[in-house]
Amino acid sequence: AIPASAFKAKALPLHVNITHTPPSIVTTEDADAVAPEDVGLIGTLTLVPSTFSTGSYGWKGSKRITVELQGSETSEHGKEKVQVMLSINATVVGSKQAEGETEGAKEPEKDEE
Repeated sequence: AIPASAFKAKALPLHVNITHTPPSIVTTEDADAVAPEDVGLIGTLTLVPSTFSTGSYGWKGSKRITVELQGSETSEHGKEKVQVMLSINATVVGSKQAEGETEGAKEPEKDEE
């Protein structure tokens, strides 16, 4: 893994779509087709490059979203909705042991005898 400072300088944000629509399998004939509008889209979340308190690094993001319950009965206010706090941490595998990031770390003191 690379040092955390290099990761944060080079990493771009990640964008996540939350949807009820399952992913489709794209064939080579469909590769140039424009993606249809996602009618099941619930919300989006942007993950930003971050260093975690554990010493590892990756991307993180959180957002409050409203999810409409599909199986609920419709009342005068429409379908039942719930508030959800969505939090995502995407940790780079092996980043905790990244080389070159020893800021603040002290070498053990040697006993003199």
